[in-house]
Amino acid sequence: MKRWVSWTLGTMAVAIIVYVLIGVDVRPHVEYTEEPWAEDTTTVPIPPPTAFGVPMEGMVLREGRVKAGASFGALLSAEGIKASVIEALVQKAEGLFDVRKLRAGHPYAFITPDSTGSAPRYFIYEADPIQYVVFHLLAGAESVTLGQRPVVFTQHAIATTVTGALYNDLERAGADPVLAVLLSEVFAWTIDFYRIQKGDVFSVVYAEQSVEGRRVGTPRILAARYTSGDAVKAAFRFGEGDGASFFDDEGNSLRKAFLKAPLKFSRVSSGFSSRRLHPVQKVMKAHLGTDYAAAYGTPILAVGDGVVEQASRTGGNGNFVKIRHNGVYSTQYLHMRKILVKQGQRVQQGDVIGEVGSTGLATGPHVCFRFWKNGVQVDHRKEEFPSAEPIADADRVAFNALRDSLGSRLDEAQLTFAQSRTVDF
Repeated sequence: MKRWVSWTLGTMAVAIIVYVLIGVDVRPHVEYTEEPWAEDTTTVPIPPPTAFGVPMEGMVLREGRVKAGASFGALLSAEGIKASVIEALVQKAEGLFDVRKLRAGHPYAFITPDSTGSAPRYFIYEADPIQYVVFHLLAGAESVTLGQRPVVFTQHAIATTVTGALYNDLERAGADPVLAVLLSEVFAWTIDFYRIQKGDVFSVVYAEQSVEGRRVGTPRILAARYTSGDAVKAAFRFGEGDGASFFDDEGNSLRKAFLKAPLKFSRVSSGFSSRRLHPVQKVMKAHLGTDYAAAYGTPILAVGDGVVEQASRTGGNGNFVKIRHNGVYSTQYLHMRKILVKQGQRVQQGDVIGEVGSTGLATGPHVCFRFWKNGVQVDHRKEEFPSAEPIADADRVAFNALRDSLGSRLDEAQLTFAQSRTVDF
């Protein structure tokens, strides 16, 4: 009996030991931590930065501006470039760029290896904010290539009220102020810019281009609207390239037989009148013209196509030009500082025919503009002149679609402008 008990106890002890060894974790306890995901350490090679299309690794860029009187050869010679290399570059540039046309003030750059005493490898001349010319200066491997910065084209729509000078109003609205000049050209036949008043509103949709975030070139007006009280005048650009023109909402051309005024910007200092106190002679007499005051030298424009009938001088009129436009209409421009056309010369609408002055009986710089209809002097600002051809029937559908699209953008610009002026108390 004792043997059986001893055997049983021995067997149980062995079982307990085996269980402990197999079923119980007797190793030191370690707290659980989540293993981080292994990151992909594969890298994509990053190309070295470039300047004007030239890899800049191990290179240095030195920039400058062309000084007055500087030449292509002088700039390169000053950097130690041999005459033979300069001559080779001049020959290779033929047909691509005229090296004699380096302009004072334009940027240029030399790209040189980053080591003391190294001669430049490249010369870059910036012809304008978009285009540049790259000259490879390595002897025996001379070359000339043209480059161009990426150009971004954007379209904008704005509206602004007239508070003073339209130029300043557009600039405050965030637009290129040159739009003021462009608007005066678009509406030259339909709006008298000497009569626009404070509170009038201009809306415009225009396209512009930029390089590296900077505006470049001249914006292009696509549509415009002028609102003065109940009067509304609109303009929509239709057509391609040089054949494009501006039309109103109904598809009638904005181009008239005559411009509204012989100057782009100035002010009316004296209107057409049958009785006026002459500022020099101090007597009452008729003033059968319109005086436009402007600075000395302001260009005077022919208001329509025609032939110069007179280009002369008299004591009262000073230097003057008279143009015969057809069998009905003639115009005259008085008190010029300088006459720029000759008798018998044919001129076109918008041609510069002289400069504003104060010759003859004049108290200050201005042009007295006179207008004849069938031999009688009339107030041109009260005349209605025929327009050029309207939209062709074949283009009517395309024009209407363009007008509606751009018209909606003008509406949005005016609404946004109106909301911005609303004060919420």
